[in-house]
Amino acid sequence: MPKPTAPWFHSLTESVYALGAAAREYRTADQAARTASWHIDPLRLLPVDGTVSVVDRDYIRPHDDAVWKIGDLYSELGSRTKKQYENAALAYAYGTTAALVSVLKGERPPHIELGRVAGLYVLPPIPLPDLSEELGNWRDSQGLSALRQQVVERECAGAVVNDLLSCGDLADYGSADMTHASEVAAGLADSAYAYGEQAESALHFALIASNPNHTPKEGQ
Repeated sequence: MPKPTAPWFHSLTESVYALGAAAREYRTADQAARTASWHIDPLRLLPVDGTVSVVDRDYIRPHDDAVWKIGDLYSELGSRTKKQYENAALAYAYGTTAALVSVLKGERPPHIELGRVAGLYVLPPIPLPDLSEELGNWRDSQGLSALRQQVVERECAGAVVNDLLSCGDLADYGSADMTHASEVAAGLADSAYAYGEQAESALHFALIASNPNHTPKEGQ
């Protein structure tokens, strides 16, 4: 007997949950990379005396050499995990929102649909939409709007930082302003993930409201 096909809303909620789970894994990896980097910080470690005479070269301090090289490895790992976490969190936010919008329009998307290039999700070129009007009957609609505003502000700050770094001329931009923009942009991944969680809850609400017989899966 053929296996029954799961209702479209089950596969959709599973798709959303899986994308959120991926973001959580990258978040854990990012935290672990930063912790590892902190433990090997040369400014925190006690110096270890002792040198080695390298044939046809000079002398090296092997402990210092190891600490700096490990620091470089952890720094590279941290950059990669940060990039992956931010991309997955934004994909969670944008993908869940796209699914939510479709459901609010009466459509039945079976999965989140996103582009993917070089291991990263391709994000829409437009900001997250404000759905406070469409979700007016949902008790957490204002919370979703507030989280959306945070994501938009952090994306804008990141765009400012990237533009300045790409042109290589910071003379016309105050260092304090640049620092502030960098600090705001640094919280983008966490804000996007928090928005994604709230949007996932909104999706469950929309599915139930559109058809009380729907029983979307809340968690795995």
